[in-house]
Amino acid sequence: MTGISSNNFEQLEKIPLYIPGKPIQEVKREFGLDHIVKLASNENPWGPTSAVKERIFKAINGSADEGVGFYPVSDGFYLRQAIAEYRKVKLNQVVLGNGSAEIIEMAAKACFITGGSAIVPRHSFAIGGIATQTAGGRVIETQATATKVDVDAILKAIQPDTRMVYIANANNPTGVQIERDGIARLVKEIRSDILLVVDQAYAEYSSPGEFPDAADFLSERENLLVLHTFSKIYALAALRIGYGLGNERIITLLERVRSPFNTNHIAQVAAEVAIKDLEFIIFCREKNQQARDTFFAEAKKHRCTATGNAGNFVLLETAIPAPDFFRDLLKKSVIVRPMHGYELPYHMRVSLGRPEEMEAFWEAAAPMLDGGR
Repeated sequence: MTGISSNNFEQLEKIPLYIPGKPIQEVKREFGLDHIVKLASNENPWGPTSAVKERIFKAINGSADEGVGFYPVSDGFYLRQAIAEYRKVKLNQVVLGNGSAEIIEMAAKACFITGGSAIVPRHSFAIGGIATQTAGGRVIETQATATKVDVDAILKAIQPDTRMVYIANANNPTGVQIERDGIARLVKEIRSDILLVVDQAYAEYSSPGEFPDAADFLSERENLLVLHTFSKIYALAALRIGYGLGNERIITLLERVRSPFNTNHIAQVAAEVAIKDLEFIIFCREKNQQARDTFFAEAKKHRCTATGNAGNFVLLETAIPAPDFFRDLLKKSVIVRPMHGYELPYHMRVSLGRPEEMEAFWEAAAPMLDGGR
C-alpha cells in the first residue's frame, strides 16, 4: 500500500484541528443576518492606513518591476531590511513567514526532524502544539491557569529529548504576560541545546518601555527565536505576514525549511509601509487601552469576570457554558470566540473593537449575563 499508512492516519487523527473564529459571511448566511459585529479573531478595527492601501493598489496595478504576474522576492529582502532597521538587528537575523504561525511550523520542522518533545504551557495558542505534532514531535503540556503561566513548571518539565519550548507572550487566548524576570529565567536556565520560541504577536499593544521584549536577550542565548506578526496592530491579517528574530545561525537553519516564495509581494510591500507608521501604532495602542478599561468597568456590572491585561482582547468568564453563550450571541449578530476547546468551558475571548462594536456586544450580552436571554 502506498500513500498515507493506517499508522499515520491514527497519529494524524490525534492532532487537534485549529478552528478559527467564524467569518462574517458564514454567520450572515447561517442566521440570515444583514449586519455582524465580529469580535472573534483579534483583528485591528482601525486599519489599515490609507498609505498602506495606496501601496497595495500600486502593487496590484503593476509596473515594469512589480505586479501580480511576477513572483515575489523569495526571501523578502526589502521587508527584512526594513524590519532589521526598525528592530536594530542584522539583516540575516530576520526571517519572514506566512503569518508568524508559519514560522512556528518552520521551527517545529527544524527541531523535530529526528523526533523529540516540546514544552507548551496549558491554554497556549494552539499552533505551538499542532506544529509540534505535525512535525513528528510530542507535546508536554505544563501547568498554567487563565491568569498565570508557571515558569517553574516549564523548567521542571524539560526532558532529555526536549528540543523546543514554546511560549506566547502575551498569551492568546488568556492575555497572560510573563514579565521580564520570568523571560530572563527561561533564557538563562533552559538547556542551551533547546530552542526557546517566544511568540510576541501582541507586543505592540504595550508601550515599548513596559513590554518584556525577549529580543533584548538575543545576544545572550543562541537558541532563541522571537516572533512578531503584521496581523494584529498593523491590521494586515488578510495578507498573512509575520517575522522572526534570532541568532544568525538559527535564521540560516530556518531558511532551509522555509518554503520558496512563502510570503507574497503585496504582503511584503504593505508591511514595509506599515512598520514605519509609528503614529498609527500609538493611536491603536491608545484606542485599545480605552476599550479595555471600558470593558472591565462594564463587566463588573454584569456578574462576570474579565481578565487579561495584554493584547487586543479580553478573556471573559461567565456562569453560562461557552458554547451556549457563543450561539446566543451569534443570533444577536455578535461573533466572539468560545474557549471550551482550550479547556476553559465558561470563558469567551472577546476582541476589543471600536466603541460602537463594544456597545453592540454589551447590548447583546448583558441580558444573558443578568439572568435572561
